[in-house]
Formats: sequence, structure tokens, C-alpha cells
Amino acid sequence: MTGAMVFALTIEIAGAVLVTWLTWRGADGSLARNSLAGIRTRITMSSELAWRIGHRAALRPTIAAGAITVVWCSASLGLPPLRTPLSVIVAAVVLLGGALLSIPVAHRAVRRSAPGG
Repeated sequence: MTGAMVFALTIEIAGAVLVTWLTWRGADGSLARNSLAGIRTRITMSSELAWRIGHRAALRPTIAAGAITVVWCSASLGLPPLRTPLSVIVAAVVLLGGALLSIPVAHRAVRRSAPGG
């Protein structure tokens, strides 16, 4: 079971890094609108500008969730009593929570930037 937990926690770290990196790239304009990666909602996909604005706004909660996930998983890897399925679930909830929180944050930023918004 220990090997499986190490693998799962390592995958969580990789996921946190990937999500943060993709959001960063969307925010700086190096990840254009696409149907595969990023915050792909009707609002953020409405234009390249909306895409960048939404990702810039989403960067703070994404970085926070990603950092918390990496720290938690690293601690869980370093402390054998924390290498449990619960630790993997906590990491997933934190990362997913950050992703879900970033959506309304992105939407508010895009709406505020619209003329008359």
C-alpha cells in the first residue's frame, strides 16, 4: 500500500504543478484559447482578451491551491503516518476546490472588464 500512496501523492504534485503552469500560461498569453487546457467556459472562451483576463484573475486561487497541494503531498510523502488514502483525498479536494473557485473569480474579472461592466 505504501508504494501506491507514494505514487498517488506524486501524481497529485504533478497535477498541481500542471494546473498552475497552464493557468500561468493562459494568464501571460502564451496559452491561447483552446478546447483542451485552461479555464474553458463560455465566458472565458468568448475572446482572446477574456481568456487572458480570466486566467490572470484565476492565477491567485490556482497558485494557492497548487502550493497547498504540493506542501501537503510533500509532507505526506515525508511522514509515513500521513501516507494514507485520506491524504490523497485531501490533496485532491484542495486542488479541485482551487480549480472550482477560480472559475467564478475568472468570470467576475471578465465581466468587470467588459464595457459597462
